[in-house]
Amino acid sequence: MTGLRARQKAERKQKIEQAAKALVEEKGFTLTTIEEVAAKALVSPATVYNYYGNKGELLLALVAKGEEGTKARLSDVETRAGNEAPEVLLADIICSNMRDTLAYLSREVWGHVVAYVATTPDPQVGPRYMDAIADDLANALACALTIYMKRGILKELDADRFAYMMTRLERNHFLGFIYQKSLTEEDLYQGVREEIAFLIEAIKP
Repeated sequence: MTGLRARQKAERKQKIEQAAKALVEEKGFTLTTIEEVAAKALVSPATVYNYYGNKGELLLALVAKGEEGTKARLSDVETRAGNEAPEVLLADIICSNMRDTLAYLSREVWGHVVAYVATTPDPQVGPRYMDAIADDLANALACALTIYMKRGILKELDADRFAYMMTRLERNHFLGFIYQKSLTEEDLYQGVREEIAFLIEAIKP
C-alpha cells in the first residue's frame, strides 16, 4: 500500500506541475492562482498547498525538475573526460543543462521565474533558487575539472570554486537569452562554447 500511495502522490504532483506550467505560460505567474492550478490538475487547492505550501514554492519546484537531467548524467562525466577535450566536455555539460531546462520550461515561463525571484520579498527565495539551478551543474563541472587536473591536462586549482564561477557564466548567458528575444538557442550555446574555450585555454599547463 505504501508503494501505491507513493505512486499516487507522484502522479498528483506531476499533474499539478504540468497544470502550473501551462497556466503560467498562458496567464503569467502573477495572474495564476492556486485554485486554477488545482482545478486544471483535478485536485483540491488543499492538496496543492499541502505539497508546495504556496505558489512561489510550486514555481521553484518546476525549476528544480528541469535540472534533474544534469544529475542523471553525472555518472557519464568520468568516462567522457577520458575521451574528450576539456573545453568540449565542459561546454557540453553546460549546454545540455540549458537544453534540459528549456525543454521542461519554456522561454516565457523562465521569464516569469526570473521576475519572481528578483521581486519577491522573501529573502530565502534567491538562495534556494541559486541552489536549485547551480548545485548539480557545479558538481558535474567540478567532477570533470578534477579528472583533467589529475591527468595533468589542466592546472591544479580549486575545482569547486572554478565550477561555481562557470555556473555564473552559464547564468549570464541564459538570462541574456531570456531577455533578448532576437537570440536563438544556437546563439546561446555558441556563446557558451566560445567562453568556455577561452577559460580552459587560460588554465592549461
